[in-house]
Amino acid sequence: MPLVPLSRLLAGALLPLALLATACGERSEPVGALTEPYPVTVQGTGDRPTVLEQPAERIVALDAGSAELIGALGAADRLVGIPAGARVPGAGTAEQVVSKTGEIDLDATLGLKPDLVVATQIADQLDVGRIGRSTGAAVYLQPAASVRNAEQGAVDLGFLVGEPAKGRQLAGKIQASVARIQEQLASVAPVSVFIDTGFFITVPDRSLLGDLVKRAKGESVAGPSPGPGPYPLADLRQSDPEVFLTTSDSDTTLRSLKANPVTAGIRAVKDKRFVVLPAALVTRAGPHVGAALVRIAHALHPDAFD
Repeated sequence: MPLVPLSRLLAGALLPLALLATACGERSEPVGALTEPYPVTVQGTGDRPTVLEQPAERIVALDAGSAELIGALGAADRLVGIPAGARVPGAGTAEQVVSKTGEIDLDATLGLKPDLVVATQIADQLDVGRIGRSTGAAVYLQPAASVRNAEQGAVDLGFLVGEPAKGRQLAGKIQASVARIQEQLASVAPVSVFIDTGFFITVPDRSLLGDLVKRAKGESVAGPSPGPGPYPLADLRQSDPEVFLTTSDSDTTLRSLKANPVTAGIRAVKDKRFVVLPAALVTRAGPHVGAALVRIAHALHPDAFD
């Protein structure tokens, strides 16, 4: 019978205790149940839990943030497939199985014969399911819509690759770095911001980038749940954000905003508070979410870090 109660205890009850100990400067090494033998079970965001009878040895990561988490856990040499753009030192022999546009190479992935497939809900779920059925690999859908999700992913993947101590330590480091930034911003007033991922399409609060901006004391003028299409420029002009954030893959420039008669009068454009964020940093629920928060916090509140 799968050890569901154990995994839920480990990933749920022990994580807050572990992170609290880390924040207090105490030992972060796991003890007791964290060294329990396999099988292990983690839930992720899928309908079914992920169960492994032994640590994964041939891993295909279909998401760059997931691949980078696995590398940070010391299992880069077990990655046999990774997506384009993933930065994973030690995974030099891994085959690229996902294109820059997110298309999965099914034939290549199936040929790698993975025992664990890691993806997020952004991936084509039909393809992910087919890979799991055809190879018999366990499938883990990593939550990736918030900083807390990145912490959970570190813990879950730690168990799946047989490195529970490193998983807990990595989650603790992420939480500690986020706590430091939020402490520095404790007395800072929020600023209004528009987040542009290209063609004035923005993000909801329930997304990694939206969560990062909110934690950095930015208030999206588009609201917590904007629609999927471009944000109306007339509404953007009326909301008049103090800061304009855009991702590096958006092709939006300060010059293009100045050339547009509607956006030229926005406060952020007139004050040149226009910031380009590296998409590879701020859109991946991986080990570098703390650094992503630092980058955004400095962009929104430069005076708080003088």
